[in-house]
Amino acid sequence: MKGSTLLLALIVLFTFPVWIGLIAGGFGLIIGILGAIFGILFGIIGAVFGVIGSLFEAIFGGLLGWGHHWNFFSFPHFHLNGFGIAAIIIIVAVLLNRKKSAKEKDVNE
Repeated sequence: MKGSTLLLALIVLFTFPVWIGLIAGGFGLIIGILGAIFGILFGIIGAVFGVIGSLFEAIFGGLLGWGHHWNFFSFPHFHLNGFGIAAIIIIVAVLLNRKKSAKEKDVNE
């Protein structure tokens, strides 16, 4: 009985660092997996906000003439600011309304 207690004490003494290492490794693995999950989650949220921001930048940049103006390929292009686009929209709306009113006059006569 005394020999088995001594053998058990020696096994515990020599294998204790291995147990601590396994427990610490498991803890590190769990924390690493949780960190990866949070990283993926906040990465997706950041990507969604980035897409929303780029859409706003594209809309306002196209309407108001903002942008980086990087022309790597030297394609000919022109930019209308917001006032030019608003003028085109008003002209198209007036022309469409004029065609509708002309059709209504023909139907009423």
